[in-house]
Order: sequence, then C-alpha cells, then structure tokens
Amino acid sequence: MNKLFFISWLAIWITIFFAHSKAFLWIGFSLVTLLFLINLVRAPKALLNLPKGILILNTIFLFFLLPFAFMPPNIIRTFEDFLKNYLFHITLALFLALKLKEEPEFYKSPLFYLPPALTCLVVSLHHLYSGIKLCLTNNQCPSTVFIANDISLLKGIVNTPSAFVFIFFLFLSLYFDENKNKFKCFFLFTSLLALFMQILLGRRASLLSIILSTLILGVLSKHRVIKIIGLSIGLGLSLIIGILLTIPEGRNILIRSDKIHLLFQGRYAEAGSLGERIYMWQIYFKKASKNPFSGTGIGWKTQKLSLPQTNELALRHGNPHNLFLNIWLQAGLHTLITFLLLCFYNIFKIYKLWHFNPKKSIHGFLLGYLFAFLIISFFFGTDEGTGFTPFWITSGLIWGLNEKNSLSS
Repeated sequence: MNKLFFISWLAIWITIFFAHSKAFLWIGFSLVTLLFLINLVRAPKALLNLPKGILILNTIFLFFLLPFAFMPPNIIRTFEDFLKNYLFHITLALFLALKLKEEPEFYKSPLFYLPPALTCLVVSLHHLYSGIKLCLTNNQCPSTVFIANDISLLKGIVNTPSAFVFIFFLFLSLYFDENKNKFKCFFLFTSLLALFMQILLGRRASLLSIILSTLILGVLSKHRVIKIIGLSIGLGLSLIIGILLTIPEGRNILIRSDKIHLLFQGRYAEAGSLGERIYMWQIYFKKASKNPFSGTGIGWKTQKLSLPQTNELALRHGNPHNLFLNIWLQAGLHTLITFLLLCFYNIFKIYKLWHFNPKKSIHGFLLGYLFAFLIISFFFGTDEGTGFTPFWITSGLIWGLNEKNSLSS
C-alpha cells in the first residue's frame, strides 16, 4: 500500500509543478481515491474519529457544489472540473488525515516529503538552466528572462505560487522539527530554493503572503525560537524586496509594466496587473451580487462561456483572478460562505493545536501557510486544478494532527 501511495503522491506532485502533465493528475488522484475507498472498506468507522465539524462542513460544501457540477452548455466539462477541483482534493485531504491517524509522524517520512521536494528541485533547476541558456543564446540577459511560461518544464508562473509557498513552509517546519535528522540541510535548502524561485519569478502575491504570514506567526508565537524566526523572515524579506526596488533590475522583476502613479489616481484599468485586478473585482462583484445564490457552473471555461458580456467589460481576462469571487460566480454565495467557514475552522483547529504545543513547529508553519494561501487567493484563482492542491494537503494534515491530539488527550 505504501508503494501505491508513493506512486500516486509522486504523480500528484508532478502534475502540480510540471507542464503537460494532465495524465499524471488523473493517475495520482485516481489511485489516492482507490486507496481511500480501500481504507473505508477495511475500517468503515475510521472517518468518525476525525473532527465532526470537518465532516459536516465538507458534506455541506459538496452538497452545495453538486448542482453546479452538471451545468450547460457542457455538462461533461463541469463534472470533470468538479472532480478535479473539489472531489479529488477533499478525498486526498481525508486520506492524509486518516494516514496521520495510523502513523502520527507520517509527514516526517521520506514517503511523504521526497515527492514534493524532488519535483520542486528538478523543475526549479530546469527553469534556472533554461533561463541561463536563453541568456547565452541571445547574448543578453534581462532580469525578467525567468518570468516566462514556456522556457522550461515549469507548469506556469501563475499556476505554481501556492505550491512553492507550501514547500517553503513545510520544509522550514521539517528543518526545525528534526533536530537530529541528517537531512536538515536538505530541508533548509529546499525551503530557501522555493522562496528564491518566487523572488526570481517576481511573484508579488507570494512574497506578500510570506511576509505577512511570518510576521503574524512571529507576533502570535509563544515559543521564542519560532517568534524570532517568523519576525526575521518577514522583516528580512521586506528588506530584500526594498533593496530590489532601489535598482532597475529589481524593479523590472517586481514592478514590470505596472504604473503605480495611475493606481493612486484610481485609473485601475490602465495601471497594469494589480490595477486591472481591482478594476475586474468591482465588475465581477456587481455581477455576482445580482443573483447571489445562482452560479455559472464549476470551472473557468464554463464561467467564461457563461459571462461573455461581463468578461468583455472586465478587460477580457475571463475570470476575476480571485478564488473567492470565482467560487461565488460558479456556485453561489452559500457555497462560498461554506468554504470560508471551512477555512476559518482549519485556522481555529491548527491555532488551538499550536497553542497547546507551541514548540511543535509544524503547527505554526501550517497556520502560516493557511494565512499565506488566503492572501495569494485574493490575487489568483487558486480554485482551478492543482493550484488548489496545497490547500487541501494542508487541510488533511491539520485534520489528522487534530484527531491524533484529541485521542491522546
């Protein structure tokens, strides 16, 4: 069973980081679903040991989503997006929670951490190699050479921020949790590489999320080491970004074509990436507010086809680049509220665990990732495909750790 899980887990991480890997998505999630069903057959009451609130919220969430999984004009497409975006992910989260019930230290095992580490390392190094090769071929090397979707095997600079931030927090927690582990340096290197890639790729939402979430951890933590680390990362990364903004190459990476002066003038549609987002959010919010409990059906493609006039007004982007607006537009306000309750429930549960055991770094860094994910999701539609996967992995770890702590108490 462990070998089968490793294959499925590796396939999932390949599809998270690598382009042209749709087949791996179906292989990985199908195998995890099979393993989950086998576990339920063997121990039908195992799910009942998980937090009851989680089971209730997930059931309500899926119940609200289900009517929007069979929407015209293409019912097959909306059902496929329902599977990929929600059902497979919730199944993965529940499977990981049950896995932690059986093996409380499972998240520290190579079976768990090697697939995300190796896929992140391989795709990052290949992207770096491809960018350097492009510089040598063209005899010029602009600082934005790495900010491209088609120069390497990387799935996309807008599809992977939540995964890189997850890698940063997970391996930082493993570094501090494993005092005697011979792989400590490997954990730290993997974490810092994920952070470095977000700087190099100019992922402003990711960097903002790491700064704010680590500062929050530093303020909230009762443990001196985690408090120092959290504040140091947040303030140190702020300093690095400040230095980059003082040099032309750094501004090209972080500002690019954005026009800050137009942003302050309220001319959002002309101000570049951030301004366009603010402009679109207003339009899509008004559209969602007209029929708050209706939806276009699940998936970006269905949403785009169902809102042609709104998309035209919203600069033809096709979606609002915002997780919360996407869920509202696709499945109604009641579904969005349920999802938000699930997020806050996760935050409450992991904060309670962290408060109970402040020295356990995994608790603090999982909380940090939840904050970071919510911040990223204001600027990206992380609900589509593998952009959503790290959130549900984190949720599964929280549910499993919470269940284990309850039983031991």
